[in-house]
Amino acid sequence: MGAIKIMKKLKNNQEGYAADYLVIGTGNIALRHIDNIINMSNKKSIFVCKRFGIKLNRMLNEKDIHIVDNLKNIYPKSKKSIAVICSAASNHVADAVVLARKGFNIFLEKPLTTPDIKINKLIKICNDNKLKTLVGYNMRFTNRIKSIFNIIKNRKYGAIKEIDICVETDFRKWRKGLNYKDSVSFNKDLGGGVINELSHEIDYLYLLFGKPSKVMVYNKTIKDSQYNIETHIIAAFEYSKNMPIVRMNLNMISTKEKRYCKIYFEKSTIEVNHIMNSLMIKTGKQEKLKIFKDKINDSYVRELNDLIKSIENNTTSKLTIEECKNTQFIINAMQKSLKSNKTEAISQ
Repeated sequence: MGAIKIMKKLKNNQEGYAADYLVIGTGNIALRHIDNIINMSNKKSIFVCKRFGIKLNRMLNEKDIHIVDNLKNIYPKSKKSIAVICSAASNHVADAVVLARKGFNIFLEKPLTTPDIKINKLIKICNDNKLKTLVGYNMRFTNRIKSIFNIIKNRKYGAIKEIDICVETDFRKWRKGLNYKDSVSFNKDLGGGVINELSHEIDYLYLLFGKPSKVMVYNKTIKDSQYNIETHIIAAFEYSKNMPIVRMNLNMISTKEKRYCKIYFEKSTIEVNHIMNSLMIKTGKQEKLKIFKDKINDSYVRELNDLIKSIENNTTSKLTIEECKNTQFIINAMQKSLKSNKTEAISQ
C-alpha cells in the first residue's frame, strides 16, 4: 500500500498510473466509497488523490490502495474505469472536467456544483467521450424512497393535499476529531451551508413531485450567529400544476434530530421517517407501520452498482449529471431567493 514509486508506460505511450478506480478526497464520504469499492472489486487498481494541505486520514493507511497527491499522471485503465469525486463542492465540476477529458466515467458526489459554475461544458465532454455519469444523491436508492415513489405513482390514496419535509440535525457533531469550523459544511467558499449540505431533500422533492415553478426561502439563521453561512432555512415551493405548496424545513445546527417527509392524501397520511427507516400509513384510525431492513450503507453500494451496470450494459444511470441539472436549478433558485428575500422562478 502507498504511493506507486515506478510509473509504467501506458497503451497510449504516456507514462503514468493506470487506475480502475480513482477517488478524489479523504473525508468521511470518500472513505465510505473506498471501503465499498474494495469490497466490491476483485484485484482492481484503486488510487486515492489527496489534496495538498489536507492531512491524510490515518484510516487510509490500512487500505489496499495507492496514494497520490495530484491527478497529472493518473489515467483510466479501461473504458470501464471510474473516477469518484468527493472533493469540496466548489471543486466538483472542475475535477470532473479534468478526469472526463482523460476518459474516466464520472461518479460525482452531491451537490452537483455551486451556483456560479456552469456544468454544460462537463456534460458535453462526457457525451463526446461516451462516458457514463452518476451524481451521488444516495437517498434515491433507499427502499423507503422507492416505496413512497410507487405509492405516489399508483395514486392509491387519492390526490395530494399537503406536503411537509423536515430535517433537523447538528452538523457540528457529524465529523469526529475535526473542529466543525474547519469542515467544508461551514465554509461558504467550499460550498457549505444548509441548502447544499441537506440537498438530498431537494433532490427527492424533484424525484417524487417533479420540478416546482417557484420558491420562496426564509432565512431562519440566528442573527447573532457565529457562522458566516446560512444554517437554518424554511422554503415554500409552488407548482404550476395541481399540487399544493410544499413546505421544507432545513436546519443543520438543531439540538433535535428529525428527518421526515409527510404527505397528506385525500384518503390517508403517509410519513417516511428517515432516521427510523420506516414508513407509516394512517387511514382513519388504522395505522400501518413498515420498518425497512436495508442499512445505511446499502444505498451507497446501490448507487455505485447502478453506475457500473450502466457502463457494462451501455445504459443510462438513474441520475446522470444532465438529469441532475434539474435538482441544481432548484438549489440555484433557493440560493437566489435567500439573497433577494423574494419568490424566485425555477429554471425549466
